[in-house]
Amino acid sequence: MKFNHFKLILIFLILSLNISCVNTKVVNGQLPDANVLTTLKIGKDKKKLVKNMLGFPSFEGDLGDNSLYYVFTVKKKFAFLEPKVLDHKVLQLKFSKDNILENVNLYQDNDLEQVEMSKNFTVTSGRKITLLEQLISNIGVPGMGRGGPIIGSGRASD
Repeated sequence: MKFNHFKLILIFLILSLNISCVNTKVVNGQLPDANVLTTLKIGKDKKKLVKNMLGFPSFEGDLGDNSLYYVFTVKKKFAFLEPKVLDHKVLQLKFSKDNILENVNLYQDNDLEQVEMSKNFTVTSGRKITLLEQLISNIGVPGMGRGGPIIGSGRASD
C-alpha cells in the first residue's frame, strides 16, 4: 500500500514539473487592422484623425521624426531559456511638418538591425562591500521589525 502512495506522489511531482516547462507564446503590441489601413489617404489625412482611427501607437518619433510607430512581436518562450522571436513587425506612419500623412511603411524581421551595446562603463565612487557586510549592515537599523519609524515612507510626520 505504501508503495502505491509513493508511485502516485512521484507521478504527481513529475507531471507538475513537466507542466511548468511548457512552451508559451508571448504576444506584445498590436498592429492596426489591415482594412482600416486601406482607408488612410496619403497626402490628406491629419495625424489626429489617424490616431483616432488606429488608436494610440506603441510610440511616437522623437528628435524631428514626426511619425507614429505600431510594434507587434510574437516570442516563443520555454521555461527559463532565452525567448526566441517568431514574428516582429513595425508599422511606421510618417507625417509632414503640417501633420499630413506622407508615407506608410511596414518593417518585418529581415529589416531589423542588431545594435551592439557598448562595452564601455562608467566607474562610480563608493566602496565595495562583501556579502557578510551587506547582511550585517541592517542590524540595529530603526524600522526593521521593532516598531521604529519606516525610513523614507513619504509621510510628513516621519
